[in-house]
Amino acid sequence: MRRKLMTRSMQRRKSNLRTRLSSLRVTQSIAVFGTRALVLTCALVSFHVEAKLPSKPPVERAQAQEPQLPRDLRVPGGIAVLQVAPASAPKPSVTRDGVSIWVKQGATHWWAVVGLPLSITPGPHSVAVAATPMAAAQTIHFDVKPKRYPVQKLTLNKAMVDPPAEVIERIERESAHLKTVRSRWRETDATNAAFVIPAKGRLSSRFGVARVLNGQPRAPHAGLDVAIPTGTPITAPGDGIVLDVGDYYYCGKSLYIDHGNGLLTLYCHLSEHIAKVGDAVKQHQLVALSGGTGRATGPHLHWTVYLNGVSVEPELFLSTKQ
Repeated sequence: MRRKLMTRSMQRRKSNLRTRLSSLRVTQSIAVFGTRALVLTCALVSFHVEAKLPSKPPVERAQAQEPQLPRDLRVPGGIAVLQVAPASAPKPSVTRDGVSIWVKQGATHWWAVVGLPLSITPGPHSVAVAATPMAAAQTIHFDVKPKRYPVQKLTLNKAMVDPPAEVIERIERESAHLKTVRSRWRETDATNAAFVIPAKGRLSSRFGVARVLNGQPRAPHAGLDVAIPTGTPITAPGDGIVLDVGDYYYCGKSLYIDHGNGLLTLYCHLSEHIAKVGDAVKQHQLVALSGGTGRATGPHLHWTVYLNGVSVEPELFLSTKQ
């Protein structure tokens, strides 16, 4: 009798142990399955998120691989970078309203780099591509989006806002001369739009702001102002040839650099010219010293970039790291 009781007790213990082991296996199985389910869920969520990320259009991806081009921003005062032909094709000739457009050969394509004036009307526009032995003439269409620039109010010497009669002839003569300078076209394959800023300092006035001078609305600001002390070194933003130096009524002591293919840069309100007309200059080379000559509220550099004869946003030529 005693043996039977002991045997039954041992059997109950074994049964309880088997139940516990079985329960543990089930728990482990559920835990493992839950981990796998969690991993699977995460993978699905990750895939779902990746599927929603927008991919860049082919043209934008190609542009990103061309560091010698400025950034594309199709607004008044901006730049339209247009894909024209495969890089293996002969160099195309592109014009807009009869004005030659800079065409740059990239790794995969020829690109037309079009300066858009501040006065351009938002909406559809186009450039004309001349026929070549391998391709017919074509028209490339693009859209310009509107942009509203801020307003800046300044108080200046009255003579700089409403010039006296005795200087009108000088202003007109200088205006005609500088118009000729800005129409300069020098064909070269070396043009590189990867600029560095000519002087570092506080940006006191951005490109395109609507100017109100002594309470009178005037032309938008056609450059970028950098507030720096008189005598600060001004360096070339890129390789080029000094095209013009002078002392003008509005710009004061000024200097132009021709970077080729209708890409020019202007430096105003200088205290001293270092480079001379005809000098070949390299990026970072000293060309002038800053000042406050001409129509200026104080010492600063006014820097303008011209492309196919119109002023455009200088910051489109600068790396975002500058």
